[in-house]
Amino acid sequence: MSSRIRKIEPEDVESCGEIGYEAHKAVSTAHGYPSEQPSREFAIELIKRLVSNPNSWGILLEDNGKILGSIFLHRFPPSPVAVIGPLTVNPSSEGGVGAALLGAALDRAREQNQDQVRLVQSPSHMRSFALYTKIGFSLREPLFLMQGKPIGINPRSNGIRLVQDERDISACNDLCKSAHGFSREGELRQAAEQGLATMVERDGVIAGYAAGFGLFGHAIARTNDDLKSLISSATNIGGPGFFVPARNQILLAWLLQNKFRLAWPANLMTIGPYQEPRVPYLPSLAY
Repeated sequence: MSSRIRKIEPEDVESCGEIGYEAHKAVSTAHGYPSEQPSREFAIELIKRLVSNPNSWGILLEDNGKILGSIFLHRFPPSPVAVIGPLTVNPSSEGGVGAALLGAALDRAREQNQDQVRLVQSPSHMRSFALYTKIGFSLREPLFLMQGKPIGINPRSNGIRLVQDERDISACNDLCKSAHGFSREGELRQAAEQGLATMVERDGVIAGYAAGFGLFGHAIARTNDDLKSLISSATNIGGPGFFVPARNQILLAWLLQNKFRLAWPANLMTIGPYQEPRVPYLPSLAY
């Protein structure tokens, strides 16, 4: 195969989006899951947003001018974690495309001195799981995407309020560091600016926070009851739902009792240092 890897340019957005849609459609159709990219328009818009994001770096592999696949590497400063995704390969392409793109993305992470790299993988896609495992990724957390409507309990009755000032940000960062070993301050600040970041306070102590609910939100709490309070008071769930670790049987059972449903499974996979969270948490699509 005569091929080259290069940066994704604005004129490549539509082609990369089309490939992403077709790739996800092929996997979801084969296994009976809803597609992570439900339409061509969604897939193209996703690539368009990532190409314009200064914290996202996208490359593609092409052969004689034909795009065969693409990958993105993301930073979330000041978090030390680099995130890969989406990695999409044209279903009609020969083998080796995904490995070449993934290798180039990991090289980029090393150049940026980022030794913690993470991704969320679809377990129904056995080829991608095998690729990630061979290249060094470890499965850390099986996940389920939960779909449902906001429960709509009055926030004041649960000790919930918006994240508002620097003291709130600092307290939430401390909680995140205790769980993960680092803060997700950049994402928390963005959610706070959008009015999506909430926190639960017990006797003057921050017991949990959520940077929105949806694929791009995350949450951390001291107990499942605190996490339930945050979920109960959510007024909006963005996109197709939010991820819950499969091992948290208490939270999953509670969500199912509140008319949420299991949409599709996923796997959180990592390379490099990893601190297993000892408190209830919700990951984002990134990590």
